[in-house]
Amino acid sequence: MSVPIIAAARSPFAAADGVLARWHPVELAAVVMQATLERAGIDADDVDLVVAGCAEPVGAQGANAAHACTLAAGWPASVPGFVVDAETVSGIAALTVAFDALTTRRARTAVVVGLNSASMVQPGASALGRIYGRPWGSAVEQRYADVGGLVPPITAADRGATAAGIDRARQDAWGLQSLERRTTPSAALVTVGARPGESVAMQRDVPIDTDVIRSIEIDELTPIFEHDGTTTAAGFAPAADGVAVLVLSTTAATHSLGVLESAALGAGDPTDPLGGLDAVRHAMPPSTDAWHIAEPSASTTLLAVTQLGIDESTVNRHGGTIAVGDAAAAEDLRLVIDGLHAAESGERGTALRCGGGAAGICSWHRT
Repeated sequence: MSVPIIAAARSPFAAADGVLARWHPVELAAVVMQATLERAGIDADDVDLVVAGCAEPVGAQGANAAHACTLAAGWPASVPGFVVDAETVSGIAALTVAFDALTTRRARTAVVVGLNSASMVQPGASALGRIYGRPWGSAVEQRYADVGGLVPPITAADRGATAAGIDRARQDAWGLQSLERRTTPSAALVTVGARPGESVAMQRDVPIDTDVIRSIEIDELTPIFEHDGTTTAAGFAPAADGVAVLVLSTTAATHSLGVLESAALGAGDPTDPLGGLDAVRHAMPPSTDAWHIAEPSASTTLLAVTQLGIDESTVNRHGGTIAVGDAAAAEDLRLVIDGLHAAESGERGTALRCGGGAAGICSWHRT
């Protein structure tokens, strides 16, 4: 069973400490949620469920940010909502939960939100300081001690690329191509007022209606994780701020933007940069016109492309994550939102994210 996507929109994305730095993530999400619901032509009273994907549900993004977002948007307090934390694939995880709720008829209309404020909630905040204990505990560390222990997903991907013969030159070239190609369909964006960080010389509330593209000093590229590694600034997506929203409904299909055909999650070995990928192969469509693959690093993306045998010419034709920065769960949903708005009628797209022993995939077609 497939599910109609009635509307899909997002805020502009910007690097952490940039033009969106002082937006509270709940308040930014509320603005984008309301604007997307208005595009859908659905009343908030008709929303059965809000599912928010968030990779760091602590601090400003904690205490059930999904329900907080509905309250901040002025929606009825009776609209239920909850947060999904699936680390690197939290956005696709939230979409999968909503997809399952609609296909099993437990809900008729669901709003899916991906939110990330790296400016307010530093990546890794759940583990920083370890005030309330060490994430995962000792048992997991002991399980992987014999293979060198756990390392960050980006480092695992860097090492995996080296083992696969994907050298630094290829990774740098991929990242620079991502930056040069990056275009955003204007219909995908909700204009918001700037709330800049201290390092940005801009007045508050200046309209922001486009993504903020990174600039990279090519002459100063050096490995940034391990001295003998292959990942440089050209092949790495730093943390970013942003919110993305999709409205799914089985009761208003006459004016759908597209149709979500499948959504699935997979888990695997956390030391494997593509852990979980094998578990979602069953959900891969027999054919697709365009692949939209998250780029936390060029190494991660190129490993996935290589393992799946994907034609690179079909991948991220309009640029990718590296060009702006990784907005975590919001980036997962951006792949779908931008893909839909850039597609021609009838075109099929597939979004994929891998990393940290997890994988998420979803497929759709534009109506």
